[in-house]
Amino acid sequence: MKIINSYILKESRGPIVLSVSIFTFIFLLDIIVTMMESIIVKGISVFDVTRILSFYVPPILTQTLPLGLFVGIMITFSKFTRSSEAIAMNSIGMDIRAILKPILYLGFASMFFILFLQESIIPRSYIKLQYLASKIAYENPVFQLKERTFMNNLENYSLYIDKVGRDKHAKGILIFENDKKSTFPVVLAGHEAYWRDSSIVLKKANFISFDEKGVRKLTGSFEDKRVELQAYFSDLKIKVKENEMMSIATLLQEMKGKTKEEKLIYKVELHRKLALPFSSVMLSVLGVLLSIGHQRSGKKAGILVGILTIFFYISLLNIGIVLANVGKIPILLGVWLPNLLLAALTYRLYLVKKRKGI
Repeated sequence: MKIINSYILKESRGPIVLSVSIFTFIFLLDIIVTMMESIIVKGISVFDVTRILSFYVPPILTQTLPLGLFVGIMITFSKFTRSSEAIAMNSIGMDIRAILKPILYLGFASMFFILFLQESIIPRSYIKLQYLASKIAYENPVFQLKERTFMNNLENYSLYIDKVGRDKHAKGILIFENDKKSTFPVVLAGHEAYWRDSSIVLKKANFISFDEKGVRKLTGSFEDKRVELQAYFSDLKIKVKENEMMSIATLLQEMKGKTKEEKLIYKVELHRKLALPFSSVMLSVLGVLLSIGHQRSGKKAGILVGILTIFFYISLLNIGIVLANVGKIPILLGVWLPNLLLAALTYRLYLVKKRKGI
């Protein structure tokens, strides 16, 4: 039996990896589309985009892993049915319970892996994602620059640049430093400038300040003058909810001292983090029950039921979470009902297979 169990797991590996990869890519597409402006207009490098997307993968995996397991296992056992390997397993004395044994191991391994992602990897990914977004904002030299146009949307400064070269060094720069205590701004002029962190550095810069009457009060020059500016990338959006990136321990900590209404979103997220791992066990078993059998003609019906199962599960879970977040329905009903229905369907099919044989 150990050899057959190993064979089942080995044959399942390829379809599961492929299914998880496809679902993960589909989920990432939404983020990629959202980031297109940053990639094309703001000039984020492909390397930085890849790093950003890599930090989105762990939270996405918590959703795509159960779905990928379900589809991958269905593909594997549909193959066993087509090639009559399922009949061969049954003929040597393996009932549905014995066949499900390695799949249950796989489902529970997936469940604990998702919990590990939620409690350890995802919170760290969120911190690194925030750090990377800030790093891009400070280090990327591209601001909302237009040649020969005054920019007044930088805090405490107005900026004019005559030309920006391909090396992203600016030529002919004027900066007006606005001071609430003074009627007239301090004027900074530089022949050339480059960016360092969140600042623009003027090379061979001159400055002029004025008194209350607009008369020149002080002039001077600098070899290098560093001016703190608000980077155009400061509005780089992280497309993820903060509470979704918290561990269970952090969610419990965040709920302390909050009102009943404020605690609601944290409670919903807490239950979601427990419900998702549990679903991987049910979906793994259900994938076997829907695809294994003696009759090859039932394959299409099993696939159709599988597609409908995924659709209704995701729809019910998302609708339930939304309604629970606004207090329209109890949290247990909104988050756990899809899993309870999934468990009921799985148990019902298990009894049928146990009674009739595979």
